[in-house]
Amino acid sequence: MIDLSYVQEQVEMNRRKLLLNKHPYSIWKGNDGKWYTYLPNVEKGRILKKRTSEKAIEDLVVEFYSMQSVSESKIHKKNEIAENRFDLNFEAWKNKQIAYGVSNNTVSRYEYDYKRFFSGTEFEKMNIQDMTEEDITIFIISKIKELNLKEKAGKTLWGYISGVFRSARINKRIPDDPCQYVDTRAFFKFYNKDSRPIDSRVLSNDEIDMIMRRVREDHEEKPWYMPSYAVELSAYTGMRAGELAGLEWKNVFMDERYITISKSEKYDRLTKEYYMSSTKTGKSRRFPISGEIMDLLHRIKEVQNEYGSYKDFIFSTADGQVHGKTISDCMRNKCIQIGMEQTKGIHAIRRTVNSRMRCAGVSSTVAASLLGHTEEVNNSNYTYDITGMEYKMEVVEKINKEMTIKK
Repeated sequence: MIDLSYVQEQVEMNRRKLLLNKHPYSIWKGNDGKWYTYLPNVEKGRILKKRTSEKAIEDLVVEFYSMQSVSESKIHKKNEIAENRFDLNFEAWKNKQIAYGVSNNTVSRYEYDYKRFFSGTEFEKMNIQDMTEEDITIFIISKIKELNLKEKAGKTLWGYISGVFRSARINKRIPDDPCQYVDTRAFFKFYNKDSRPIDSRVLSNDEIDMIMRRVREDHEEKPWYMPSYAVELSAYTGMRAGELAGLEWKNVFMDERYITISKSEKYDRLTKEYYMSSTKTGKSRRFPISGEIMDLLHRIKEVQNEYGSYKDFIFSTADGQVHGKTISDCMRNKCIQIGMEQTKGIHAIRRTVNSRMRCAGVSSTVAASLLGHTEEVNNSNYTYDITGMEYKMEVVEKINKEMTIKK
């Protein structure tokens, strides 16, 4: 049988011995019969202590270092919590993404989203080792409600949190990842499901006609103003603003009648500089040159030769390349000039071009290939019913006639 009280007594004796050995000052008996020693002091360096017996002075030393050990343990625990807070782990996760080679614009988005989702919350100061799946679920739902988030933004928020915890688990900062127990289906009923009306996403036939007339008036009044030509080419091709800005004459093959779209201008939000990169999908694509596109390119070249602005980039002036932001601003200005209630950008033209193709019977495979995105994106984000009531009436009448039972 083990005598537990004896074992405990031996443990206490060993602990007492360790603490006394830790004491840097001697213990002595004075001429007055009292026992003395020094104890460390922050302000004075050391202070003299006395007791009536050797055991009493040793008890004092043991008590002092026991309290110091508890205090050090608390400080260590506090530091450990501080080092394992969500905000510091988010920073570590972000730095890992930078090491993986994400762009400055992506880093800028991380920093913007952090302020939007996490800054000033209790969540960012919590020790992730103490967090549970319930803490995470409650926080995400509260943010969805507070910011009235749509599903896409909610998935972004979830992506940050799950990414931080996965990274912390890999680096052994937490023993388990609570995100694997979170039921993300619980978020869906709280998302803002209001959809933007179709007329805010695409351009009607009348709006397209008015914008095309407006840019052609620009060509007559200000032939040197290149952004208007870029808006017109956008209406024919559905190209992104950055792709229009990055288009060079060497990408145009008149004889073969196609344009190679392989680059896109980007703007670095951190360095405040423009630079050339690949297209959004990282792939190049070919777009056929129609008669209208051929005429437009010839007009642009004639104007640039006349005004001495012919350079490598198709949309350039005597001062240099026209940037994508300028092209986007030009499109919005055209909307204002023709009196549209809501200004729309180059991306609205892009959706309109795609929707026209799809409503004309073009498959999602072909449309996605021409516009440079995936079929999934084409179906979910770029395809809208832009047919008028007259066309719908023709379709319905045709179907009804086919359904009529012949006598």
